Amino acid sequence: MIAHLFSGALRQISRFKLQSALAIIGVTIGVANIILLISITDLGRRQATGLIDEFGANLLIITPFLDVSKGPLGGHSSLLSQHIPDRARVAVESVPEIESVSGALLMPSHAAHGEVSCYTTMQGVSPSFNIMRGYEIENGRWLTDTDIDQKARVAVLGDTVVRKLYSEGGEVLGTTVEIKDEEFLVIGTMEFKGRVGFEDVDNRIMLPLSTVQEIYGFNGVHGMFARYREGVAEAAAIAAVEAQLESLLVEGEQLDETFSVFTIKEARKMMGEALSLFRTVLWGISSIALIVAGLGIMNVMLIRVMQRRSEIGIRLAVGATPRGIALHFIAESAVQALAGALLGTGLGIAGVHIYCRYAEWSPYVSPWTIVISVLFGLVTGIVFGWYPAIKAAREDPVEVLRQV
Repeated sequence: MIAHLFSGALRQISRFKLQSALAIIGVTIGVANIILLISITDLGRRQATGLIDEFGANLLIITPFLDVSKGPLGGHSSLLSQHIPDRARVAVESVPEIESVSGALLMPSHAAHGEVSCYTTMQGVSPSFNIMRGYEIENGRWLTDTDIDQKARVAVLGDTVVRKLYSEGGEVLGTTVEIKDEEFLVIGTMEFKGRVGFEDVDNRIMLPLSTVQEIYGFNGVHGMFARYREGVAEAAAIAAVEAQLESLLVEGEQLDETFSVFTIKEARKMMGEALSLFRTVLWGISSIALIVAGLGIMNVMLIRVMQRRSEIGIRLAVGATPRGIALHFIAESAVQALAGALLGTGLGIAGVHIYCRYAEWSPYVSPWTIVISVLFGLVTGIVFGWYPAIKAAREDPVEVLRQV
């Protein structure tokens, strides 16, 4: 029975090639869209959580207040518009439970070397930042306390910046790059890190924090990392830091509305929740493409019913049952949807590999994403093929044959 329905569906699809091709293309695009968007989101989550895990243990993250109930940006349109004053960073450094503190100040800007320039991010950091953040130096050296004290014009370049500014090769260390009309000596280059979502974290230039604050006239940082000492309980470290920050508040300010202090585990959880929400939204958006494809299948099948009315009438007249007619049309719709789903799977996987080549990630597509996408495409075909099938089954053979 199934083999008969399948072979019959293939005959009709080959008979109405253009109509079938249009229906199949719609499902192909819908399924490819789901696989591509969901897989890239999953890869971004794996990449982001992997980079967060590199922070290691005994680390606290201190930022301006983030209301995580309002989404991943804490209700702020731009995190770069928020900052922590320098006095707060100095205060946290004096907490006995804290071993080291590193502030981070990010400023977008252009950098140039010779005739070549690129748009990048200047990141002012403390000497301990590379250890806390898991950055490794590929060549040269990292920033030192002397660089901070002297507000030195020295720079450590990310891998992307090196490839952009030194595309013709040659020595990098000892050369200079121009930033904000000032010359900076290149003292080191960083190892490749990769992308987080759509952000290239290698497209950054690391500068002494004091230098960035001076040239941008910015007395503060966008965030801090504080590593607490071995043997100190996590709760005790958080309580000590919060008590110190609370002592800086002016009348009317509240700690939980001014600063946010959280651990790496909490940061990982927040990142996971934000990306899971994003993934759900993408599922919804991608589903719209399949619904549109389903409407296309319904339209094609309704046209096919009209084109085959005489055939339907003859089959009903010689003993075919309405149920059998309906099953044949549903089978045609399902086969078209299945063909589109399989083609969409191949197209989606190819798209993921192309994106990963651009992002320099290891490509991966979850088997569950493939299975769910194919089933979703198949169900779409069956559901939207149901009405045309019922319409075909309800044709009156006497009336149809009278009009032949």
